[in-house]
Amino acid sequence: MDEGVAAVTLHFPVRAKVIEELASRDHVFCEICDDFAEAQRELVKWRASDHPHRDEHCSEYEELIAGLGKEIEDALDSATVLPLHPPSGSRQRGMP
Repeated sequence: MDEGVAAVTLHFPVRAKVIEELASRDHVFCEICDDFAEAQRELVKWRASDHPHRDEHCSEYEELIAGLGKEIEDALDSATVLPLHPPSGSRQRGMP
């Protein structure tokens, strides 16, 4: 698991299985995860900084993380896992 996907999994632990499945087939989702992890790292750096504009930068990264988090949630909500085989015991229309 790469760093971005790991960061998103830590943030959304209940959805870990869907995160891993989506990351395995969607490179754009992986890029969003990487951006999320990078924004989290930068926020940690700015929180530890004594720079005069520290609070402004922290706010910007907090907003970015919230926006990316929403984008990730939307992607997870719309992710569909299609079974390769119908459940056992079920019959498809027109099949004996």
